[in-house]
Amino acid sequence: MDYMKFNIKAKKPVNIVLLGDIHLGSPHCNEAMLDSVIKKVKKDKNTKVILMGDLIEFNQKYSNTAGVYEQKMSPNDQVLNIIKKLTPIKSQILFSHNGNHEHRSEKHSGVQIGQFIAQGLGVPFIKNMALTDIKVNSISYRLFTWHGAGASQSTAGRIKLLQRQAETFVADLYAMGHVHELASSALPRREVVNGTFKDIFNQYILTGGFLKWDDSYCEEFGYKMVKPGTPKVTLDHKQKELSVDLNYACGNV
Repeated sequence: MDYMKFNIKAKKPVNIVLLGDIHLGSPHCNEAMLDSVIKKVKKDKNTKVILMGDLIEFNQKYSNTAGVYEQKMSPNDQVLNIIKKLTPIKSQILFSHNGNHEHRSEKHSGVQIGQFIAQGLGVPFIKNMALTDIKVNSISYRLFTWHGAGASQSTAGRIKLLQRQAETFVADLYAMGHVHELASSALPRREVVNGTFKDIFNQYILTGGFLKWDDSYCEEFGYKMVKPGTPKVTLDHKQKELSVDLNYACGNV
């Protein structure tokens, strides 16, 4: 696990876009939506980005689908192109998570492609999980982020896997990619602060993705349809208040 810390001086709320499961190189990647997100982020310097992994498709002959023959560009070109696409917003990227698709290179050749992508962007590389303290002016927030794992086909099951992390790690927000679903849930807990009750809502987010369902392995294996997209988290700069927008960027199934 990695620990990250950022201090941000802000005159308005700070946005964090949780951007991952792009799968650049797949014929089913919604590149138009990705380009739109990058353009949107670039326009607002108050928006930061956490890369959630699976930025490229990186299919190999060991993959369990025909993806090695279907992908639109070689793995080497996928690495070069994702760096090129994300370079205009690299100063806004806080760090980059490894994904299971990047991990394929380490598994089969000992080469950590995810780390090369992070180095190409000049941002920290997170191999697995991260706990991140973000201080917006004098207000502190803690985020738990992870590319994710698991194969649950229900939203509840996927959220439950993320909620399980709260048994071990204390945070205000828990975010996970991998499952391509765009969803959030808030669970309350009540604390006593200065003799009065204070209700705190922890946020749990599945961070979506950019793969279209039709003709992809999702259709082949009967995975449920999910709407492509990426969420935005807003951290208020005057009081401790965190909100989630699942409609920051959405595409067609």
